[in-house]
Parts: sequence; structure tokens; C-alpha cells
Amino acid sequence: MRIIMRVTDSDSLSLRSGREASNTETLDYIPGRNVLGGLAEAHTLLRSNPVQFNKFFFSEDSTFGNLYPALFIGDELQGNEDPVLPLPATAVSCKRFAGFTFDEEDPLTNPHHGVYDTLIPWALFALSGEQRFDLLSGLRHCSHLSGCSEAIDRFDGFYRQNRWDARKIGKSNIRHGLRTRTGISRQTGAVAKGILYSRETLGPCMTFWGNATVRTDQFEAFREFVQEASAAAMVRFGNNRTRSMGKVVLDVDKASQEDTEDSLAERIQQFNQAFQKQALSANLTPHHAIYVPLTLISDVILVDRLLRYQTQIDTRYLQEVWGLHGGELVYQCNSTRSIMGWQGLLRLPRADEIAITMGSVFLFSFAAPLDVQKISALLRLQEQGVGIRRREGFGSVIVASPFHWEVKGQ
Repeated sequence: MRIIMRVTDSDSLSLRSGREASNTETLDYIPGRNVLGGLAEAHTLLRSNPVQFNKFFFSEDSTFGNLYPALFIGDELQGNEDPVLPLPATAVSCKRFAGFTFDEEDPLTNPHHGVYDTLIPWALFALSGEQRFDLLSGLRHCSHLSGCSEAIDRFDGFYRQNRWDARKIGKSNIRHGLRTRTGISRQTGAVAKGILYSRETLGPCMTFWGNATVRTDQFEAFREFVQEASAAAMVRFGNNRTRSMGKVVLDVDKASQEDTEDSLAERIQQFNQAFQKQALSANLTPHHAIYVPLTLISDVILVDRLLRYQTQIDTRYLQEVWGLHGGELVYQCNSTRSIMGWQGLLRLPRADEIAITMGSVFLFSFAAPLDVQKISALLRLQEQGVGIRRREGFGSVIVASPFHWEVKGQ
């Protein structure tokens, strides 16, 4: 069953983005692998119960997603059920006055000119054989009513949208800090001369939101364990945990909102209605019956049969793994990054992996309307995720994200 995990309070967190000694930056979210490792360590320290440990952390039904920052302006964006997601790579905003208008606290001193999603214009440009440059004319400069003509740029980060009112959408605020430390000599146990280093941190007093899945019959026991571990201040995530960092207060609850085949089919239909409407206004006739966007809401590690890293989700993967035949990749907006990690049990670095970055978008077309089998396959793809290391938060995908047709200057 799917559950919601919320960090309601935290000390400073250090989640290093690389292993280089000169790298001081932290990730802006808590990766699922840190959630899994931190809870597994707390269980080992609190309870001597290998059977329960295996049910919590090694069951086929157990996955631990990323926890994304959940500090927002306004009571309308404080709903525990409303997900926090990474902004799609197709999101853009004014380069000078970037931001959602709902986040605008003072229009005079800090105006926001809204956020736009560019998936449909770019997809139409691709369908025109990359000949209709007029389709992209509105993506060059800010079109705010104030007459602003500044350039637009990609708008990244994490957002939450009110489920009852799509206009209420905001970007999460991230509190960064800097901790400076001295090195400790292994020989003397005292301060080592010439070793002074700094680490960027998140928080303190940050909140985070994310998903996980556990066995249905283990939910109450898992929630009891998390409450016990939080009360005992045993839940710690990230690096420098022995230096009074990483402590969090974690809460879990059942997720009441679950996608169904009907709700997924409705979202796909809504996207296609918006797509067809813009195509008609541009005097362009789409070549296919239906279009389905896949938006990555976490990094995805995808390998082929020879264990070679893949930099995109292609039609061959959809056919061989999910049985989605007849698809064609129309447009993609994606990038890759290196995933580094540390094996705490062995005290050794993990092998680096190449991942498709969260926020990447892939638009597929199908020559015929989707039948029940294909809708069911897309729902399973969304529920189970794609690629490897899905237990650690990789591979999460949302099919037909409403962001792509609802965000038009909000």
C-alpha cells in the first residue's frame, strides 16, 4: 500500500551531491536511499527483530521515495495529501521576475510574472518537422500583462498544487546554511592543523514530503516503529550524523488518493484536448490519434540487456517491458547526471551510475486510441516505476501530469 511520509521538523541536513573533497554543495531533497538507510539503521539500533526488519525493508512491496522540501507560502498549500513534485524540465518563467503568481507576496518589491509549461509548443514544433518556428515565437520573451519583454529561462525546483484549485500553485522555499568544521587527527584525537572545511546544509526547521510503499499487513507496525524512532531521536538522514546533524521528526500516514484506470484515462484525454486545441489554432494537423507524456518525478537509472546506461525512455523499452506496442517518441526534454553513493555497511563507495534526471519529459504518440490493456499498462508503469534501484527512490514517473496543460502563466 502507498503511504505518505512527512518530515515535520529537522536539524541541519547535509546531503552531499558528490564525493570530491572540494564539493561543499548539498542536494535540495532527501534521496530515497537515505530514507531507507536511515530507517534501517534506526530499526537495528532500537529493535533486535530480523524478521520484522526483512518485512519492512526487503519485501517486494517496500519502496522508499525521495522526500522533497515542503515549505510553502499560504495555508492553501499546506495540505498533507497534496504531493510535492519536481518541476518539469519544460517549465519556464521570466528571467528577471521568475515565480508563480500565487507566491507573489509584494507585487511592487518582488513581482512574479508567472510560470509556463512549454511541452505542447515544442511538441508541435517537432511534429512540424522543425519547420514552424512561429510556434516557438511566444517562448522567447516574457508576455506578462505589465509589458515585460525580458527573456525567459527554465524554472526549476519543487512545487505543490492545490487539488481543489489549480490556480493555487507555488514553489517550495529551501533554507540553505553553511557549517564550518575542523578536521580531527586520527593519531591525537584533537584538532588537526591545516584542516578546515565547510559544508552546505538544509535547514534547520525544514519540512519534507514524499511517498513510500509497505506491505498492507505491516502498515500499523511500521507506523509504530517510525513514531518510536522519532520520539527517541533515532531517525537521522544524510552525512555528518556524528556531528549533531541529520536528526528529523518523521510522520507516516495512509495515502487516501490512489490513481485508477478511469482517472488516468481522463487525464490523458484532457492533455489531448489541450494538445489538439493548440494544434488547431496553429493550423497544424497532428499525425497520430493520441499523445501521452511521461514526466519523471525522480531520477531514473535505466539499463539495457547488456547493462549499458540509457539516456532516454524509448519505444523499445515500452514494448519489451510494459507491452505498449505502437508507440512513437515524438519529443523529449531530458538530461543526465552521475549518481554517487556510499555503502555504509561495507564503508566503501558505491559504483557511480548514470541517471536520467528528475523533471525530464518524454512525449509518446499512438496511432490508435488507447484500449483498456494499454491504460492498465500505463497505470502499472506509474505505480511500479521504471529502471533499477526503485526501492531506493529511483524510477518514479507520472503519466499525463496536469502541469502540462494547466500551468499557463500561474
